[in-house]
Amino acid sequence: MRAGGFLAFVAFAFGPGVAGAVELPRLAKKPVTLDITETSIASQQFREREGERFVDQGYGAWINRLNLALRWSRWTLGMRLDSSTYWLRPEDRSDIDPLQQNNILRDGSSRFRDSIYPSKIWATYASPNLEITAGDAYVQFGRGLILSMRKIDELGVDTTVRGARIAWQRDPFGATFVAGIANPSRVDDATGRALFLPRPFPGDSLGPQPLFGSDRVVGAQIQAGRGLPVTLMTHAVRFTRCAPYRYDERGRVIDGVFDAPLGSCAPRDNTLWLATLPRGAGPLIGASEIEMAAQVLEVPNLWGHGKIYVEGAVQRRKHDDDPNDPRAHGNALYASVSANGGPVTGTLEIKSYRNFYAVPGAVDVTRAAALNNVLYSAPPTGEPITQDNMYGFFNACVDGGRLRTDVRVAPFLLVHATATYAYTKTEVSGGGCDAWGKTVIATGNPQDFQATVWDGETGLEWTFDKNRSHLFASGGARNNVKENGELFYREVHAEYTFTKYIAGPYSIELTGRHRIRREELQNIRDGAEKPWRQGEHYTALKIAPKWVISQGFEYTTQLGFPTYYFNGALFYRFTSDSNVKLFVGQQRGGLKCVSGICKVFPPYEGARVELTLRF
Repeated sequence: MRAGGFLAFVAFAFGPGVAGAVELPRLAKKPVTLDITETSIASQQFREREGERFVDQGYGAWINRLNLALRWSRWTLGMRLDSSTYWLRPEDRSDIDPLQQNNILRDGSSRFRDSIYPSKIWATYASPNLEITAGDAYVQFGRGLILSMRKIDELGVDTTVRGARIAWQRDPFGATFVAGIANPSRVDDATGRALFLPRPFPGDSLGPQPLFGSDRVVGAQIQAGRGLPVTLMTHAVRFTRCAPYRYDERGRVIDGVFDAPLGSCAPRDNTLWLATLPRGAGPLIGASEIEMAAQVLEVPNLWGHGKIYVEGAVQRRKHDDDPNDPRAHGNALYASVSANGGPVTGTLEIKSYRNFYAVPGAVDVTRAAALNNVLYSAPPTGEPITQDNMYGFFNACVDGGRLRTDVRVAPFLLVHATATYAYTKTEVSGGGCDAWGKTVIATGNPQDFQATVWDGETGLEWTFDKNRSHLFASGGARNNVKENGELFYREVHAEYTFTKYIAGPYSIELTGRHRIRREELQNIRDGAEKPWRQGEHYTALKIAPKWVISQGFEYTTQLGFPTYYFNGALFYRFTSDSNVKLFVGQQRGGLKCVSGICKVFPPYEGARVELTLRF
């Protein structure tokens, strides 16, 4: 029956197009509009290759997201309805290994869940000076040092506060208040993992145990000086972790109608829940309370030639089982200064974080590792936005900075160079520091846990053919060495995007990224760590404004993985807001990061069609 749903979707995706607008009668002489956006993704995974896991391949999925927004005057009522359907799950297949059956059933208890639920729902009133939202709302204070609950499409991150958000602005003053329960997306598209209460499986004596808690947040921000030479912002936030359910006397979940939406903050329920969260995932994940406050000073205009942003923050956390934790406090300082004059623009970022951690969602990452990117704050990294080589808790105890200089050599040519330095005490497992930056470790030599990083990059942006063609190219290197002299990580990389206009609506684009990497305890050959090569190249034919036809090639020489990956894709745009994408082939798995939030994607082998319609 699941396959029938897939066939129905394909028929809909490639059948006659549907376009139009919903006509609604006027109310009080004001127009009423209904925006509808439908995104459907149907995929069929191929079977696993060498180095790939049986449980990650071979299944089919249909993910659907229906967005509705009803607007009238200053009011908006919205909802996103998410649904998922799976077929040929690992436990459904006839070639399952009997010796692995229990492990596969256990893994599948929180994966490939057929579901339909309102993932986002909200009502907003917006006037020129006041905006009030009841329900789901995105919120970020400052640069995200103490609060950042937002959407990152590249990583499948979509976290809101479900409660209330009030924002008031009357220059030069402003204020924002938010309170509610954290509401991340419950399904990870890339792996099928879900944060719903798992299904029962054989041998589970306590019955299903939750993967995600009930995280409450209260925050406020006050701003003064908007539109003036100096702007000040003060913000504070408090997180409280509660159990997602009540527990009976045996420790079994009580899954009642009114339990899941709000959870329980009763001390016994909290103790049972927090005890299941892995302390190895950082000192904040098992904390029952987290409090942070920050002060911002911003000079938005330095005589028309630059700007300054400085933010300092403090952090306090409480563990119920260790109320006198001497390392319960941390602090952070971040600054960004930019200046421009003539053809030269420079930006300097500086960070100094001491025992200051990003706030993770209360996710049991031992059973839901794919959702370890549920974060409620995102301290600026002072690194390129896509940097994926900050391991462990790199940013928790670190001092460093990054300087980027851009030079406009000619109207059609920009050259740039970037230099990054960082000294971290928490990248290597076992490292740490206190609120004063003093190294704190349980045992061993501090030099084994401290590392120095140098990173450099240079590149150019060249446009030609009357701005219809361009070449963006860059290259650089990163060297990460422990204080004891041992290599932790090293990389040389190059990347490019070359678009050449041909004639009429036609152009061709070449995009690629290639790397030589070496990492501690990785790619062991003949008893020693060896460098490996990896990268990708994509060629696309663009026929504006409707078509993009592309072919891709990816590779890696890292031991234990397939060497080559081939794929092809087709993109067709019905209208400016509606399109269909078809992908067939293979893609290499690995870590992907956006502004310090990272996610490990499994390799993909299969066919995928994505349809987006807006009307």
